Amino acid sequence: MSNVIATDVQTQEIDSGLVELFEVTLPNGTTLYFHPGIDSDLTDVQFRDKTEPANPVIAGTFIVGTIYSIINGGTNADPTNYTLIGAANNTAGTTFTATGVGSGTGQATQVNHTIRDYIPMPMVIDGLEIQADGASSRPAFTIANIGSLFQTELGNFKNDDLIGQRIKRRQTLRKYLVGGAQDASPPIEFSTQEYIIDRVADENSISITYEVATPFDLENIQIPRRIVVGKYCSWKYQGHASGKGGGCTWNTDGAVNYDGDGTVRAHKAYFDFDDKPLVLAETFAAYSATADYTTASYVTTNATATTAGAFIIGLDYTIASVGSGTNFTLVGAANNTVGTVFKATGSGAGSGTATQTQYWVCLLAQKISAPENDTARTPSITSSYWKEVRKWAEWSSGSSYALGTLVRYNGVTIWKATVGTVPAGQIPTGTSPYWVREEICGKTLQSCKARYGFKPSVLTSANQKPEGSTNLAARLPFGSFPGTMKY
Repeated sequence: MSNVIATDVQTQEIDSGLVELFEVTLPNGTTLYFHPGIDSDLTDVQFRDKTEPANPVIAGTFIVGTIYSIINGGTNADPTNYTLIGAANNTAGTTFTATGVGSGTGQATQVNHTIRDYIPMPMVIDGLEIQADGASSRPAFTIANIGSLFQTELGNFKNDDLIGQRIKRRQTLRKYLVGGAQDASPPIEFSTQEYIIDRVADENSISITYEVATPFDLENIQIPRRIVVGKYCSWKYQGHASGKGGGCTWNTDGAVNYDGDGTVRAHKAYFDFDDKPLVLAETFAAYSATADYTTASYVTTNATATTAGAFIIGLDYTIASVGSGTNFTLVGAANNTVGTVFKATGSGAGSGTATQTQYWVCLLAQKISAPENDTARTPSITSSYWKEVRKWAEWSSGSSYALGTLVRYNGVTIWKATVGTVPAGQIPTGTSPYWVREEICGKTLQSCKARYGFKPSVLTSANQKPEGSTNLAARLPFGSFPGTMKY
């Protein structure tokens, strides 16, 4: 409810009459706009939509009486002549009130909220009691039907076709209607009340009466319906963005825009269940105990050498020595050259050795020469200075893949091979026996923070891997987390 209208009703004398407006949704999704009459005046009235305009607006869909600002004139092949629909010229930035819907491919920004015509229709809603306990009230919504007035507005729909549809009741003062002394955009009004038509209570030649209910009063739904559980999220990951419901609005392809140097650039951020960054395969510098590191630093480490026969399938190794009886090409390597990195497809045999290769991103800056003598910490899964990173490559239809290999399919998300060898041409899907989705959420506050707090490690170009630190100014969307912002 507007603070302005709240102030109005607290004055000793209200200088404008109360107006009721009703919006009835039909089964086909269209909306009928009614008002029960203003005093003895039964002409149409106009009021603005509460929702923000969806911009930009393309010519052909302009709403008569609405104010627009020209963005462009469209293509040369199909231009828009704005002077035919109320504009003084066709110059970008010109503001005009639309006198027609327009034509062509031009675009304009809708400046004010959409104006709706509410037609007069004798109607009343009563029984609007608000109580703190017991069953909620079931108001009665009665519409005059003398001479089939209402049936004419319904068109091909019958009275009982409205069961399950929604009714919105809006209230404002007459002076805030379009054309009134204090018309404004967005509109000034009391809180909107919304109901669902539950049944036809009475129907005769004079009127139709519907019994309506509040949206949460149907199907035995209890409020509150969700339970907040500590730091854990109950939403379905990416459910809102994929149309599967829920409050998680993270994009299904991990797309995120970031403005780090005055220019907004597009990136794609992927993380696994443990919030480890999943990044495109590239060569990282070897970790050095005498180097300074920032949160944009990525490094490689190699553990103590492992002898063939003890390799773990799916882990990355770097050949340390060939030895005797060891053929690294049989366990995933491209060759038998010392220094070659490979993903083990078997345990191996012989006396050859390889060091397990791991990849890390710096979480906390480390300066060897700092006055506080902040000595660098060796990367490990227990270090608070580093987080392990996993690499992926673009999926190729002509390649076979070893167990544990990460790929990105169709530029959307990351998948992991689940069998010893994935035959060529096996497309990663949720029903494939060869692949499982690896880019999933850990359902914790930290998982949410890693994604919505994404910062690129390089600010001057797009499609960068994440920095080790997060954007502390970012606000998390509404989930199961107390104190976070509703999406």
